[in-house]
Amino acid sequence: MFFVETLGECADPAEEPPADEIAAGLTFQGEPPGALLLRLTSPAARQISADFLGIDEAEVSNGQTSEVVRELANMICGSVLSRVEGAAAFHLAAPQIVPPSEEIARNLSNIRYCVRLSNGRLTVNLGTGIPICPQPTQSAY
Repeated sequence: MFFVETLGECADPAEEPPADEIAAGLTFQGEPPGALLLRLTSPAARQISADFLGIDEAEVSNGQTSEVVRELANMICGSVLSRVEGAAAFHLAAPQIVPPSEEIARNLSNIRYCVRLSNGRLTVNLGTGIPICPQPTQSAY
């Protein structure tokens, strides 16, 4: 449904978000419960929206961009959860547009991933009540 070419990982996904971002967040219930926050630079969000809707980028309204970003957050969350906990059942809340600077609950175990796109970047922050990708232990050697 989305045609997005990534150009590699961002140098520092934890850096302060640019002022020209749009973000969507959603929570989910299941084992484990948690939340997902998707941030896209505005130019990337508009291009992705145009591609998704099959229209010229100049025709994309702000409302359409918001709808597509919410749908992308929903699809990424469902995909990640089905890959990480394929046997578990999850209930995803409806994604909402949130301030780009918003962080998901600080008491969650967070995983952040950022990729560069031809016209911006896409950042996903997934937080759960328990670590879903444990950190490797350090060797004593």
